[in-house]
Amino acid sequence: MELINSEIQETKNLIQSKKFTYAESRASVLLNKQPGNPKIYELLGDIYFNQNFYKKSIWYYLDASQRDQNNKDILYKLGENIYYLKYYELTEALMKKIIEKDPLYTQAYITLGLAQQEMDNTEEAIMCYEDAININPKEIFAYLNLALIHKKNKNFDEAIKVYQNAITNNPNNHFILSNLGNLFYLQKKYDDAVLCHERAVKIKPDSSIAHFNFANTLFHSGNFDRAKEIYEATLNLSPDFSRANTNLGSINLLTQNFNDGFDRYHSRIFNDPLLKNILSKKKTIWRGEPLAGKRILVCSENGYGNIIQFSRYIPLLKQLDCEIVFSCPMEIQHLFENIAEIDEFVLPDQNYDNFFYWVPLLDLPKILAPNILEQCPQPIEIKVNDNKLEEWEMLLGVDQKVKIGLCWQGDPLNPRDHLNSVNLSMFKDVLSIPNASFISLQKGYARNQILTNEFEKQIIDYDPLIDQGSNKFLDTTAILKYLDLVITTDTSIAHLAGSLGTQTWVLLSKVPDWRWFLNKEDSVWYDNMRLFRQTDHHWEKVFKDLKNDCEALVNNISEIRKETEATSEV
Repeated sequence: MELINSEIQETKNLIQSKKFTYAESRASVLLNKQPGNPKIYELLGDIYFNQNFYKKSIWYYLDASQRDQNNKDILYKLGENIYYLKYYELTEALMKKIIEKDPLYTQAYITLGLAQQEMDNTEEAIMCYEDAININPKEIFAYLNLALIHKKNKNFDEAIKVYQNAITNNPNNHFILSNLGNLFYLQKKYDDAVLCHERAVKIKPDSSIAHFNFANTLFHSGNFDRAKEIYEATLNLSPDFSRANTNLGSINLLTQNFNDGFDRYHSRIFNDPLLKNILSKKKTIWRGEPLAGKRILVCSENGYGNIIQFSRYIPLLKQLDCEIVFSCPMEIQHLFENIAEIDEFVLPDQNYDNFFYWVPLLDLPKILAPNILEQCPQPIEIKVNDNKLEEWEMLLGVDQKVKIGLCWQGDPLNPRDHLNSVNLSMFKDVLSIPNASFISLQKGYARNQILTNEFEKQIIDYDPLIDQGSNKFLDTTAILKYLDLVITTDTSIAHLAGSLGTQTWVLLSKVPDWRWFLNKEDSVWYDNMRLFRQTDHHWEKVFKDLKNDCEALVNNISEIRKETEATSEV
């Protein structure tokens, strides 16, 4: 028996070394020697589980648990395996059975909490993690999962309490410190965030993730020089850390260092879901070689705003005497029907190989006109549906009020969403301006803020009528043509309204996306755009200025319309 146990331990060592083929061979030999030994079945389960072969490992764990019914560890592995197979109710039953056998089995509480989360039983999940912490105050994953629940619910204060409790019990854990720093960062409490990240990096100087999180906080707090220094340190630790290189490029672009900025910003393509298909083909990327007589595939990148803004470089590319195929999501292809320079449309996930080179859309400025401040092309002419123009003319042309479109919420999946979105309550004073009609340009869950802020009488919500078909922005483009003003955060609406020529005011965080650069009120990208910038990471002054300027604009337009109406009557 001692020999068998020794061989089992040796096989476990092979699993830890990820030498799964050798481990499987050893375990098969052991199983032939002792076909009734539950430890060997458990071992085989471990081999397949650690390779994510959950449908295979489950049978060995099941065999092991049947042969050793009082073994809580084997039962736990079976339950964890079932969790990964997404049978959450069965996971719940098994974890509760383990806890009944052993009320101090910490891992069972954590996996039970995960299963409860998957079944949307948030309160039960919270209790599971709290129980795990009470049993073992050093259980890191319980703190992290509990804080994540509060963070998802935007209950940041509770999440901070969880992390602070975790640090009290685990004072030298860089992972908790880094997560707490990220939470302070989301709240724009940059001084607190910096302190957390500095401690995390000091505790774990070889962690590229800790350095990356630290650099992000420095970047968005406005400490660009130190941020660049920490991004460089991140890349020294992990040279292939593409997001660190991308962010370093963003700082350089934001501060108008275009050459180095574009070179580093190119790394963004390795994290873009729309480019995953083309990157897998390992085709030749265009870097400025002669294109005469050749076909080039221009690939859209993630974000409708990116596609709308940078499509302006396609006509410039056509001057190189090439044939252009534009890879673009189906739902917005209709916007680009007026670009005669596009010879063919394809989809990002389409199996298409009829091209000589390919190029990411946002690489075009670097190659064609790298000095954006002096060489920026005009926006392309967005296609607007004539029938939709007629429909919305009837709906919007009912009075002479100044019509103002509002967009306050960006994409919640965007890492910059906490910077690109504001709560609708900030518009309260703006909505009190007389002689103006305010029209929501929001789709989706952000519309709920109209109800929660009781703005139903101040804001017209056409959502049930807007963009209901497969074509994105089909109604929105028509609406934008009839508005006197659009007020928006940094969203695709800004680029759509800017391209359509509608007067557009964009609300920007103190450290905006690089494309807006720093300090100036106007935009090199759109002549009809004005930028309202934070000066202190807060929105109060922005909205005070916004209200005053908007009121003045409404009064001016109203007076002009009155004069025009009086003249026409004469």
